[in-house]
Amino acid sequence: MKVVIGFDSGLANCGYGVVARGGSGFSCLAHGNIQTDAKTPHPDRLLKIYQHVTELITEWNPSKISIESVYWNRNQKSCLPIAEVIGVLQLAAVQKDVEVVILTPQSVKSAVTGVSNASKTQVMKMTQKLLGMKKPVTPSHAADALGCAIAALLSRNTPSLDYK
Repeated sequence: MKVVIGFDSGLANCGYGVVARGGSGFSCLAHGNIQTDAKTPHPDRLLKIYQHVTELITEWNPSKISIESVYWNRNQKSCLPIAEVIGVLQLAAVQKDVEVVILTPQSVKSAVTGVSNASKTQVMKMTQKLLGMKKPVTPSHAADALGCAIAALLSRNTPSLDYK
């Protein structure tokens, strides 16, 4: 059984989803949301995310983590904090000797739904279906993270974004 932890990066809400792929398909092992308080100093918020991610990696021993990249053209004010979270996620993985895959939102949508411009609702419904879950996954950040994990598991050689 292959295990991947997917992340939907965010400073206030960093969704995660732990997905396994075995002979009978996909299964959700865990999902949730790492929340940080805006009143907490910025470095302490990053530390909280780092600590939680390190615990997840230790607990689930994934073969890789997959991280959904940021939409650079949306809210540019949120891009820097999200990029910092992505860096923290990568650091936690590398320190635990876990492969890191960074996927575009379009590649996650395409892998999960077959359509690169699928709506958030379509991704959530298809993720729920692929995981055989009776109820929709909440919060939405966790659903996105599960989709990211599924996308990484669907491809043998998942191409990661190259930031060079």
